[in-house]
Order: sequence, then structure tokens, then C-alpha cells
Amino acid sequence: MEAKQTVSVLMCVRNVEKYIGNCIKSILDQTFADFEIVVIDEYDSNDKTRKIIENFKDERIRYFRNRKWLGIPKSRNLSVKYAKGEYVFFTDGDCVVCKDWIEQGLKFLKDSDCAGVEGRSYYISEDYVPTFSDHTYERGRGKFMTNNIAYKKSFVKGAGGFDERYNYLEDRDLAFRILRRGKIEFNPNMIVYVQKETTTPTSLIKHAPIIKNRVYLFKRFHDKEVVSWRIVEPWDLAKIICPPLFFASLFFNKFTTSDDYKLLPFTYPKVILERLELWKECAKERVFLI
Repeated sequence: MEAKQTVSVLMCVRNVEKYIGNCIKSILDQTFADFEIVVIDEYDSNDKTRKIIENFKDERIRYFRNRKWLGIPKSRNLSVKYAKGEYVFFTDGDCVVCKDWIEQGLKFLKDSDCAGVEGRSYYISEDYVPTFSDHTYERGRGKFMTNNIAYKKSFVKGAGGFDERYNYLEDRDLAFRILRRGKIEFNPNMIVYVQKETTTPTSLIKHAPIIKNRVYLFKRFHDKEVVSWRIVEPWDLAKIICPPLFFASLFFNKFTTSDDYKLLPFTYPKVILERLELWKECAKERVFLI
């Protein structure tokens, strides 16, 4: 009879050879040992990610390769389906978890009446100051990001899993639906560090269409964290109206490398594309946002 782990650590990855080794090592080096790692690799992942994972030779690692493009929400739902654990811990392939990450999560999941627990995330380290081209992210309590959150699996399934229409903010959407059924606690000692990644002009432009997910989130939950007074990214809108404001980035951001300066000229076309994508989706969903 196949053993059933208490915890399943779930990751969806794609071309993360630069980061995945450190990520897997940090998970295997936990103070709590009764877990499995379920990795879903996207079908077009074409670097050494799989080889690096397989080199660990640890039976707790279960690797799956998608046979067709699924995208993040579908892959996350697949990882939940494969999970044997009663508790599912989510992180990303570019993260490094603290040594007692699972133990800290279980402390809340087992000892308090909650559906999930959210941890604290840092970009690189507690005292690191990002430069303009660093690929940073929204962080802090109440963001419910899947780089550092754990749930009782029954609540994930009870909420219907991840909404597969999203390709960003699907983790926040799931959390809001779970909150209708139970509490999500915050444990500042459940820590994850996101490894350094540089934003390139190409990746910046490709990132623009994901703004449409804010329309879905606002329509369903009227989430004021992603939309304030029906204005999405007010500062970016101000830059579109008054282009010289783009140079304010030179004063309010840290510029130290050539990558920082190379990225600056591409921020204007990026916010224009974002706004067009936003209004296109607003018209489709019949939602008024600026």
C-alpha cells in the first residue's frame, strides 16, 4: 500500500534551471521530514530543470511533465490532484524556503482553527534594496501569493481549486473564496526568499497583458488591493497623461547597473499596452475601470 504523506509541497515550474537546485535543496533540508514534493513542469520547458531535479535522487520528489500547454492555474490544480498530503504547501521554483518552513506552517494548520496560513516573503534578503530592473513583486500580509502559503487540502478542493481563466492573481482569487469558508492566518516566521531575477525589456513587454486579471478579481470581489476608486495603477495612468513623470523613476528607484538604464525606455510602451489590455477586458466583462 502506497504511503500517504502528511504534507505535499506543490510547485509549478517552467525553465527555472538557474533557481530550482537551491529551491529543492532548501525543501529537502527541512526540520520536518514527512512530506513529498510534487513538481509540475510545463510542456515547453526546454532547459535543464528536469535533469537538475532528477539528480537529487530523493524518493519524496515526484516530477510530472505536462504533455500540452496548461498554464499556471491548470497546472496548480493538477498538482493538488496528485497531492497525497492532508496539507498542501505552495511555493515557486525561484524561491528558497527557510529551514523550518513546513514546521512553521503546520504549527498554525494543526493548532488553530484555520483553513490556511500565509508566510512572509522577502526578495533576496530582509535588507536587500532592489534596483530598477529587479523582478520584484507585491509582498506583505494579505497578498496570499502561492510562493509562500499553505492550506488544508480539503479547503482548496471545497473552494473549487484555482480558477483556470486567470494567468495571474489566481492565488488571490482562490484565497478570497477560501476565506468564505474559513480563516487564513499569518505566520511571520514561515519565511521564503525569492532568488534574484532581472527584468529584461522583452519580459517587461510580455508582462503587460496580465493586467486583465485585475478585471476578473474586481468583478468578483471588488478587491480594493488591486483597484482603488476604479483606477488601476494610478501612478502608471498619471505617467500616460504626463510622460515626463517617467523620469521620476530615476529619483524614486535605485539605478546601479546597465540593465536598470536599458529598461527605462520600455516602461512607457509597457504601460500603454497594459491600459489597452485593461480597457479591452473591461469592455468584454462589462466592468468600468480606468
